[in-house]
Amino acid sequence: MSKSFADEPVEFFANSLAKAHQAPRQEIAELQLEALQRRFGDLTSVIPPLEVLASQRGVSAIDSLDDAPAVFFHHSMYKSYPEEALLGGDFATLTDWLSNFTTHDLSTVAEREFTTLDGWLFALNTDTAMHVLHSSGTTGQLSFIPRGKLEHQFAIRHVQMAMVEIAKPGAFYPNNPDFAVIWPSFSEGYSGVLTLGEMFRDAYCRTPEDYYPLIPHRLSADYQLYLMQLENARAAGDEFIGAPNDYVQAAIDQSFDMRGSERERNEAMLDKIAGEWRDKKIIFAGGPVILYNLAKLGLAKGMENALAEGSRVITFGGFKGISPVGDEEAVIKRFTGAGRIQYLYGMTEVATGFLMCESGRYHIPPWIIPYVLDGETGAPKPREGTQSGIAAYMDLSAQSYWGGLISADRVEMSWEQCSCGRTTPHIGADIERVEE
Repeated sequence: MSKSFADEPVEFFANSLAKAHQAPRQEIAELQLEALQRRFGDLTSVIPPLEVLASQRGVSAIDSLDDAPAVFFHHSMYKSYPEEALLGGDFATLTDWLSNFTTHDLSTVAEREFTTLDGWLFALNTDTAMHVLHSSGTTGQLSFIPRGKLEHQFAIRHVQMAMVEIAKPGAFYPNNPDFAVIWPSFSEGYSGVLTLGEMFRDAYCRTPEDYYPLIPHRLSADYQLYLMQLENARAAGDEFIGAPNDYVQAAIDQSFDMRGSERERNEAMLDKIAGEWRDKKIIFAGGPVILYNLAKLGLAKGMENALAEGSRVITFGGFKGISPVGDEEAVIKRFTGAGRIQYLYGMTEVATGFLMCESGRYHIPPWIIPYVLDGETGAPKPREGTQSGIAAYMDLSAQSYWGGLISADRVEMSWEQCSCGRTTPHIGADIERVEE
């Protein structure tokens, strides 16, 4: 029973997110512990950093759920590669480093030479069983997450599982998707956020033509790395880090071209909504700033209630700091005609995002075991009542890498039944990034 729970949770809960979030607490805890013990037993001897950490902490077995955080990776573990290898293009060293975090064989990539970060990531994600992602680099260094294709496919199934709920009172059939997706960003990328757009495309669109990105290009990881270096140099008081190479310069030139035509592309997107897709159900998805700005432009053109009945709005993050007006939600709702905006909270390191309920709480599905850690000692706080501290998670959907993670987020988490009726643990909307 626990094998289906840990390895195929969508099937275990009969593709019903409502069922997953209303399961009996004690029954789920027993399944979680059994699955956690199996994951630890299967991966300790084949994931060297986990084996070392378990040895250092004296953990040879998991006897209770509270034993697990002692062997969770700190989020910085995924940027523990030699920085000079990344900056110097030593991809053989990066491949060797990455191979320590996955059960997949990377030997075919290890034997090859690459001139760009994009080329390395493309080879990993095309020629191996991996689906590697990188972080946004907001901390000043890129993290590389050793996700596999198996876990990525589960994430798509969860996105479909979620839409069964989000689409209500309408219906959504995962085997026969019938939405179009408006994605006001780059069409593709190796970062966690851009991968979400691709997941929406694969989960909700019947054909590739039903996916409309604002920028029909992949965002270059090399370009993102260069921008991160520039920001780090500015923060350190340096003015110059060196000229970009030809590959990055081409991405910079493309970026300037895209900025110059942004207005026209936004207009074309709005024309698509008002014209060809007037009667088509649409997923209007993206970061809140982008959705807000596009909605304002649409309203300026006289477009109100612009999306067909059954359309949905999905965004991640909050509206703080966007504008002092405080009308962001109202503007998006007025433009789209949506009665409710579906908020999503997640992180690149965890394969499943958490949906916000009607009570304004992010609910954690049963295949993710949540913890709150004391900010000073790192000890897990009681998994009951309401606790505040550093969030940590065990992602049981991770089969080819270790799913235990100590995040960089300070949260308020509750194990009490939510006022919405769901029984799963839930997080408040005020989530604070911890300074490193």
